[in-house]
Amino acid sequence: MLIKLLKENSLGFIGMILIHSSTFPTIISHIMGTSKALPPLEMILLIFAGLAFYLADAIKRKLIVYIISNSIGFFSQLTLLTLYVFGG
Repeated sequence: MLIKLLKENSLGFIGMILIHSSTFPTIISHIMGTSKALPPLEMILLIFAGLAFYLADAIKRKLIVYIISNSIGFFSQLTLLTLYVFGG
C-alpha cells in the first residue's frame, strides 16, 4: 500500500520535499546558533495561516499527500514562530 501511494503521488512528494527543504536550513542554523536571521514575522504568520487552511481542506478531502505536506509545512512554520516568540 505504501509503495502504491508513493508511485501514484511521486510528483507530489518530490514537490513537498523541495518546498519544505527551503525552511529547514533557517530553522537548523538558528537552533544551532550559526545564524540569528529569521524571515519576516508577517511572512511566517501568513504562511502559517495559509497552511492551516490548506491542511483543513486536505483533511476534509482525504488527500494523503497534501495532509502530509501541509502538516510538515505547518509545523515548520510553527517552529519558526516559536523561535520568534521565545528567542530560540
